Formats: sequence, structure tokens, C-alpha cells
Amino acid sequence: MSHIILAGCTGTAGAAVLAHCINSSTIAKISVLSRRPVKQAEGKDKVQVLIHKDFNSYPHSLLSKLEGASSCVWALGISTSQVNASEYRVITYDYALAAAEAIASLSPAFNFVYISGAKVSRTPGRFTPLFARVKGEAEASLLALRSELPGLRIWNVRPAFIDETQSPLREGPGVLTKWLADRVAPAFRALWPNGVTPTGPLAEVLVRCAEETAAKEDVVARLGGKGVAIEQGATLGVVIENEGIRRLAGL
Repeated sequence: MSHIILAGCTGTAGAAVLAHCINSSTIAKISVLSRRPVKQAEGKDKVQVLIHKDFNSYPHSLLSKLEGASSCVWALGISTSQVNASEYRVITYDYALAAAEAIASLSPAFNFVYISGAKVSRTPGRFTPLFARVKGEAEASLLALRSELPGLRIWNVRPAFIDETQSPLREGPGVLTKWLADRVAPAFRALWPNGVTPTGPLAEVLVRCAEETAAKEDVVARLGGKGVAIEQGATLGVVIENEGIRRLAGL
């Protein structure tokens, strides 16, 4: 029975992960890091919501409440249209690195599952979009942490279009956002089916990564294939493209 940390559970992917964890018989405890109470977690005995305001800081008082956790799904994020470039970098890069460094020591082998995105680049060019550049830097820096924290196992997961229309869970989507999603999603499913990942199957794959305890060689044997790349290094580092997400989810 596992104990999973989840950040960003009020967003599209994070809400789906929380729902999956709540319904999973193999997960005993979910520790949610959130700036505010989480409606979806109300009345759920195995969920502890830890109100946390500063995602750059992890004091002992917080870490003590996370003891026993062996993984984290990092779903915290924001659109580049909602903040300026420096704020986007803090939320997308700084917060993820600070969390991984702080919580990796909670378990001898700790899975950190970072929700990145399709078309992310670790070798950005002049015209690489902000999101692709910053998320690529975050991926690379998380992988580099493995040399300092030998028990840290990094999973960079790159979904493309996340389709929540068939199981909407996130808190507070605006009327316009929902209206647009309800019209755009069917078009994506029809015209670009391989670029779409429903929230349920995405959550299943993310949690599967979080719960993976096998050695690197066994992970390669079981998960290797189209859309999954194993990074160099003594400890596990994995990149899962949208094609890999769909394959592992059986879509």
C-alpha cells in the first residue's frame, strides 16, 4: 500500500489523479499540497490536505506530515497566458525543483512524476515557445538531480491535448472555458485522435509511474516501446510522450 503526494489537484490532470488515487485499492494515503481547501477531498479518509502557501519552501513541520511517502505526482502548473514570463518560470521550474529536492529523501527510492507537455524542447531555438523552453529546462534539471540524490527516480510525462469533457473534475472552470472545451474536444478526437488523452487514462498512467518500484532494467523491459524513452544514468529517468501515454493506457 502506497502513500502518494499530489500537487496541483484542482487542475485538469491533478483532479483526475486525485480521483484515481481515491478509488485505488493499492493506495493507502494521499497527501495533497494545496493553497486552499480541496472540495474533491472532503470526506475522504485517506486524503490529507496540507495547506501550503510557499512552494519554494518545505519546512520540517510540513515534511514530517509527508513521512512514508514514496512518490509525488507534480501536476501544479499554469498557462503562459495567465502570468508573465518570470512568474511562469517560478511556477513551472522553480516550484518543481524545490519540491523534488525537498521530498526525495522521504523514501530510499522516490518516484517524482512531472507533468510536462507535448513539443517540449531541451534544446530550444530562437522561436521555441515559452512553455516548451521552460518545461524543457525543468525536465533537464530534474534529471540532473539524480546525480545528487541517488534514490530519486524521474518521470517526465508529456501529454498533448488533455480531454476532460467526458469526466470533468477540476474545480472552478469558467463558463467560457467549459463552453470552448465542449466544442474543441470532439474536433480533436475526430481529427487528431493520437494527440488526445482523456483524463482518466492519463491519471492511470501517472499513478502507475508513481507506484512503480521495479529496478531500471525491469522498467525498460515492461514499459519500453513507442513513445517511451529511458534516459542515461545509473538511476531511473523516463520520458513518456503522448504516444506512450496512449499505448500504456491501452488506447
